[in-house]
Amino acid sequence: MKQVLLIAWREYKQYIFSRGFLLFLIIFPLGLVFVGASVGLLERNKPTRYFAVYDASGAYTEDIDQEIERRYLGDALNAWDMYLAVSLRPGVLTDELIPEPFAPAITTDGRISDFEKAGGFEAARAAVAQYLIEGAPGFVMPKRQFYRAPLPEAAASAQSVSEAEMALRPYLLEERLIRVPGESGRTLFAAVLIPEDFGAGDGAAEAQYWSRNLTDQSLEATVRTALNTSLRRQRIAEFGLPKSVLDEVSTISAPIASFRPDRAPEEAELDIGDRIETALPAGLTYMLLVIIFGVGNLLLTNTIEERSNKIVEMLLSSVTANQLMMGKLVGIAAVGLTMPAIFLAGAVATMLTSSGPENLTVAMVEALFSTNLLAVYLFYFLCAYLIFSMIFLAIGAVSNSLQDAQSYMGPVMLLVFAPLPFMFMVFQNPNGLIASILTWIPIYTPYAVMMRAAADPPFWEIAGATALMLAFTIFLMRIMGRIFRQAILQASPPKMRDVWRLARKETA
Repeated sequence: MKQVLLIAWREYKQYIFSRGFLLFLIIFPLGLVFVGASVGLLERNKPTRYFAVYDASGAYTEDIDQEIERRYLGDALNAWDMYLAVSLRPGVLTDELIPEPFAPAITTDGRISDFEKAGGFEAARAAVAQYLIEGAPGFVMPKRQFYRAPLPEAAASAQSVSEAEMALRPYLLEERLIRVPGESGRTLFAAVLIPEDFGAGDGAAEAQYWSRNLTDQSLEATVRTALNTSLRRQRIAEFGLPKSVLDEVSTISAPIASFRPDRAPEEAELDIGDRIETALPAGLTYMLLVIIFGVGNLLLTNTIEERSNKIVEMLLSSVTANQLMMGKLVGIAAVGLTMPAIFLAGAVATMLTSSGPENLTVAMVEALFSTNLLAVYLFYFLCAYLIFSMIFLAIGAVSNSLQDAQSYMGPVMLLVFAPLPFMFMVFQNPNGLIASILTWIPIYTPYAVMMRAAADPPFWEIAGATALMLAFTIFLMRIMGRIFRQAILQASPPKMRDVWRLARKETA
C-alpha cells in the first residue's frame, strides 16, 4: 500500500504543482469573467441594423415603429434588472424597498406600460439612487438594434412594390449607402415592401422582406409581429371595438405559480432554488464529462511518455505493475477531484461573503448542499473515472507515441460521444425511454443518472443499472489491467490483433 501511495503522490504532485495547473486555476476564473465581459461587450457593440419601409398603403409603418420601440424598451428593462442585481446594496431587493414598477420582474407588455407611466428610466434612476452601492456607475441605456431610415427619393416616389424594390436593390447590395439624418451614409440591412392591397384576406397581397443576411432573423420577426398586431387591430375594429382594445388586452399577464405535488402544501411552491436544483444536474454532468476526459488524457499522455522514455522500467524495478497502475489511478483521480473542489471552495467563500438570497452563487451552493447531488456526483465520478481511466491506461500501455494511440482513440471517442445528441432529450424527459436506455448502458450510466438525479427516477432502475455498471467496471478493470501489466514493458507496441490475446492471458 505504501508503494501505491508513493506513486499516487508522485502523479498528483507532478500535475498539481506544475506551472500549467497553477495557470489553469488562475486563467479559468479569469476566463469566465472574460467570457461574460466579452458577451456584454459584443452585445453593447452589436451593429445597428438600418432598414427601410416602403408602405404603399400608408397604414403599417407606424405599427412597425411601435413594435420596434416596444422591443427596445423590453431589452432596456432586462438590462435595468441586471444593473440592479449588481449595483444595489445587499438586502434592498429582499426588503422590497424599490417601488414595484422599477423593481426587477418578468418583462411583459404590462410592465413596459407601467414603467413608462411611472416616468420611465429617469424616474427609475431617481427611485434607486439612495440604494446603490458606493461607486456604482450610472445606468446606461442599451444600444438600439434597429433604426428605420428614410426612403431614398427614387424609392419614395415609386408607384409599385416592384419599382421600390428596383430602387432599393443597389442599397441592399451595398453598392450605395443610405442617408440617415445626422449621420454619414449607412449600409441598408433590409427593406420591407408592403403593397397597397396587403391584408388578412385570402386574396390579399403579401408583404415582402428583402435582405442579404439570412442568419439574423430578429428584424424579420419584429416586422412580422408588427404586421400581425396591425391586422388584428383591424379585425377588432370590424367588430365595432376601438383599436386600443388589443393594446390593453395585450398587457394582461396571467399570474401563474408553479408547485410540486410531492411536497407539503406550505412548501410546494417553486422558487429560484428549485429551478437551480433542476438545472444543476445538467451542469454537473457537463463538468463530469470534461474532468473525466481531462484526467483521462493526463493518464494517456503520461503513460506514453514514461513508456517511450524508459522511465517505466525504472519505476517497475521498485514497484510491481499492479502497484504502478493503482498508484496512477489514485493520483490522477485526486487531480480530477482537486479542480472541482477548488471551484466549490471558491463558491462557498463567495456565499459566506454575500448576503441576500438574490445572489445566484448562494442559491447554487445551497441547492448543492441541501440535496444529495454532491454525493451522487462523487460516486458516479469515481465510477466513470475507473471505466475510462482503465481504457486510457491500456491504450497508453500499448502505444509508443500519440500517433500509435490515435488508432485506438478514434473508436473510443466515437463510442463515448455517441449519446451526446440524446442528452437534451434526457434533460427534458428524465424518466422517458431514451433516459432509461442510456441508464442501462454501463459506460453511459454515470452521465444518465446524473442528468436524472433531480427527477426522482425509479429506485429499482437506478439500483439495477448501478449494479450492472459496477459489475462492468470490475470486468473492465480486470481486462484492461491485464493489457497494462503485460504490454507496459514490451519494447514494441503490440499490434491490434494481439491486444485481445493480452486481455485473455492471466499474469502470474
